[in-house]
Amino acid sequence: MVSEGLLLKMADLTSYHFGRNKVEAGIQIDVLSNNERFVSGYNFNFSREWMIRSFPIETEAFFILAPFSDFLRETNWGMFAGIYRNHYTIKIGTNFRTYAYNREAVNSYSFETDTRMHENWNIMYSFNGYLKPIDHIWNIGLSLTNIDHFIINQESNPIINLGFGYKFKPSLKAYFESWYKSAGALNLKVNYFGFFIRTGIIWEFSLTD
Repeated sequence: MVSEGLLLKMADLTSYHFGRNKVEAGIQIDVLSNNERFVSGYNFNFSREWMIRSFPIETEAFFILAPFSDFLRETNWGMFAGIYRNHYTIKIGTNFRTYAYNREAVNSYSFETDTRMHENWNIMYSFNGYLKPIDHIWNIGLSLTNIDHFIINQESNPIINLGFGYKFKPSLKAYFESWYKSAGALNLKVNYFGFFIRTGIIWEFSLTD
C-alpha cells in the first residue's frame, strides 16, 4: 500500500495455548493513513508444535482478510512449517491470494465478468537470526521475510527487520522493530519502497491462576 506520507496503525493479537496447540485472532485498525477503511485487517490462525524425535517443528494454518478499500478486498489463506533453534528460526510455506470486488462495487459498476483474481501456490519464507538464545531476557534479531501479521508480500519483495526485545519479567516483554521494504529486491532492478517502525508489548497470563 502507498501511504502518501505518514501512517499510523494499531493492532491487537490475542492467542490461547492448550497443550501443544495455539489459536490466535487479530485485528488491525488504521489511525492515520489514506486507507478508506478504519479496520484494515483480520487475522486468524491455528498452529501446533510437533516433536520428531527431539527436534521441534511447528505447523500453522492461517486466514487473512484485508478490506483495504470500500470496493476491493484481499484474502489470503495458507500454511507453513517452522523450526526453532537457540539462535535462529526458519519458516517456509505457501499461500493462496484472492483480490475481489465486493457486492457494492459489482452493483455500482455493473461488472459482467469474473471480478476475482487468484494467485495460487505463492511461496512464503522467514529467516531470523538472534544474537542471544531466543528465550534470553534481552535479544537483538535480524529477519528477512515476506510474511507479516496482516499482509503477505510477493516472493520478490522481502522485508528486512532489525528488532530488539526485553523481558521485564517472564510474562511481560516489550519489543521495538525497524522494517525496511524494497520493491523487487530479488529482481534485476531494486527500488526503495518504504520504512516503518513497530513497537508493542507481549503479555502472557494463565487463566488457571
